[in-house]
Amino acid sequence: MSDPPMKTIDVELPLHQPGTVRLSEYWRLIVRRRWIIIGAIILSLTAAALLCILLPKTYRSETMILVEEQKVSETYVQGVTEGNLEQRIFVIQKQIMNRVLLGEVVKEFQLYPDVMATYGLEAAIAMAARAIKVEMVAKGPRGNFVSRNSVDAFTVSFSHENPGTAMNVAARIASKFLEENLKDREQIAQGTTEFLDDEVITAQRVLERKEDEISRVKANHMGELPQQMEANLRALDRLQSDLNTVNESMQRLSDRSSTVENAILDYERFGRTNSLLVAGAIEPDPLFRRLKELREKLMKLKAEFWDAYPDVILTKEEIRHVERELVDLYGPDVIHHGAKPLDLYLQDLKRQQSEVKTELALLKQRQAMLYAERKDYVKRVEASPAVEQELLILQRDYDNMKNNYRSLLDKRLNARLSENLEKRQKGAQFRIIDPANFPMHPDKPNQLRIMLFGFLFGCAAGVGLTMMQEQLHPQFRRPEDIANVLGRPQLLAVIPHFQLTYGRPTWQRFLPYYSSTGETNGHNGTAQHGMRWKRLFDYAGGDFPFEMNFVAKYHPASLVAEQYRVAATRLSLSVSAYKAAVVTVTSAVKGEGKTTTVINLGYTLARDMGKRTVLVDCDLKCPILHRYAITVPQYGLADFLTKDVSIEACLSEFTEVPCSIMPVGNCNIQFNELLKTDRLATVLAQLREQFEYILINAPPILPLADMNVLTGHADLLLLVVRAGSTSHQCVKYALTTLRPGTPIHVILNAVTSQSLPTYMSDYDQTSYV
Repeated sequence: MSDPPMKTIDVELPLHQPGTVRLSEYWRLIVRRRWIIIGAIILSLTAAALLCILLPKTYRSETMILVEEQKVSETYVQGVTEGNLEQRIFVIQKQIMNRVLLGEVVKEFQLYPDVMATYGLEAAIAMAARAIKVEMVAKGPRGNFVSRNSVDAFTVSFSHENPGTAMNVAARIASKFLEENLKDREQIAQGTTEFLDDEVITAQRVLERKEDEISRVKANHMGELPQQMEANLRALDRLQSDLNTVNESMQRLSDRSSTVENAILDYERFGRTNSLLVAGAIEPDPLFRRLKELREKLMKLKAEFWDAYPDVILTKEEIRHVERELVDLYGPDVIHHGAKPLDLYLQDLKRQQSEVKTELALLKQRQAMLYAERKDYVKRVEASPAVEQELLILQRDYDNMKNNYRSLLDKRLNARLSENLEKRQKGAQFRIIDPANFPMHPDKPNQLRIMLFGFLFGCAAGVGLTMMQEQLHPQFRRPEDIANVLGRPQLLAVIPHFQLTYGRPTWQRFLPYYSSTGETNGHNGTAQHGMRWKRLFDYAGGDFPFEMNFVAKYHPASLVAEQYRVAATRLSLSVSAYKAAVVTVTSAVKGEGKTTTVINLGYTLARDMGKRTVLVDCDLKCPILHRYAITVPQYGLADFLTKDVSIEACLSEFTEVPCSIMPVGNCNIQFNELLKTDRLATVLAQLREQFEYILINAPPILPLADMNVLTGHADLLLLVVRAGSTSHQCVKYALTTLRPGTPIHVILNAVTSQSLPTYMSDYDQTSYV
């Protein structure tokens, strides 16, 4: 009768959760490959020790130089040197490594004779410069940091193969530096004084030129200066008032002139008079009487004297003067002898008209003068802002120059004081407080640093070799590795690492599980006490005692138990065509978790799916399935195959679920011989009649040949692969040794939380203790 067809289940591989691999995975990798890392560290430390022995040794002598504050307070005089030591240390380094100074030292002590003979003095000076170090004193003798208020100091050191030479050269460099520094400071002070003298003279000349320029601008713009603005505005107000008065007077006189002219016209045409223009009786103008008297006097004089007589001349001149006045008042016709006598009323009107015209002329002249004067003052007021701006610029430049001049005077005074201060050696000075020492220990090579570097290099090399070996021999870590590497076998389920259920090991979590026989909280002597520590060590390394591996029973709500339910469901769908299916559970090598998978998967089939299940332990070399039985039966599989015992005598049942365990039993013959007999087929046939699922806990594939026999009796082969442990090559080779034709499913066991799909890790929100 042919076997029913195997139903395959397409399982979609979960995507790998993005992110970095957890550090614990690397730690377990390092622990597994620890001998590679230890070997690399030992080799690196050995090489470092050889370097410490073989490298040439140099000795460094050091002298400490104190920076003393100047002896005269800076309140009175400022020294040449300014700034703290941190700001001056670069200049000090350059002064100490001066080529001239180092050249003298090299010649004096005959340093590097071979280099001087081959490459010359410059090469020896360069080597001496590389051997010198100038460093600030960062800490005091007790480790306290030196503050700014405390004493500043720096060290000068020199390294050489000969410790005596190193000491002498360091002392000589320090003394030469002090001599050259003192000389340089005196030269700086003297040069500063001379420079400031020249600058003061130049600033004084520029200041005088600026004063002359300001005076010229004020003289050229007299009346337009900003301080004269108020007076100009008051003058403008006064002129405007005078103009208003003049304009009013002119308007009044213009009206009177018009009135007089109209009165003259009315009188001449119509003979009408205006009583408003004539006040009281009208009398003739006395000029007419005077003119008449002068003419009569002239006639008498001509009768008596000739024309050149002085009295005649004077009389004629007086007559002409009176006539001009009359012409101005009444016109040219009034002076003629045959003219009609002038009417007294008309005479008075013309006189008034003449007086008005005279007054108007004077007012117009006054108005023109006022307009011209006002225009001049307006021009001054308008020009005042520009003049003020020009003066402000000049004054600003003048003030800056004046301040600069005063500053230069102060600096020159201080420079002269500083010069005297340096000449009398009262300024800030350098002093050797710790002479050059005789070095007792070599400065190079730095043995501690070399050994530390060797240790770090060994660690890095060991870890690198471990990672390289991990890349050359990759392991299964994620669900998608099954399809990518194996291809044909289908992934049945992904079982998370039990740490997701139990968390990190603690004393409270571990103590109930120390017994090797399933007992808890017992103290049965030294043997059990030693077993307790052994279990704790295994647990801390990532392995759990077998009692804690029974997750499906003791923690049914955990994520691990849920994945066993997923595996049981998919397994039942895969073998649904069989009335009773034989499933052989194996692994490539030992320690993959096949026994844990058998007990949890079988218990889940019986409890959650109600399937009658039997667990058969066929691993004769390492039988362990009997430890999960409530009561270990007297007989087992080996007894049934070699003795005449019943099936029931070889089974141990769980009281709460329809699940039984058939242990290996007691047998002293080779197990391969047992598997070759027909009794195994008989056992499986009887088990098929009583159970729906027969799970065989088979030995690993590669170490033993038992799987070649067991594969022929299995309806389905279930391969357990431990994540992060088994290499790809090992699993591939194990699959090639099996008989073809048997369906194979894979369970990826002990997957870390970092390698789990997101939907699985997010679903597990409960922490189990």
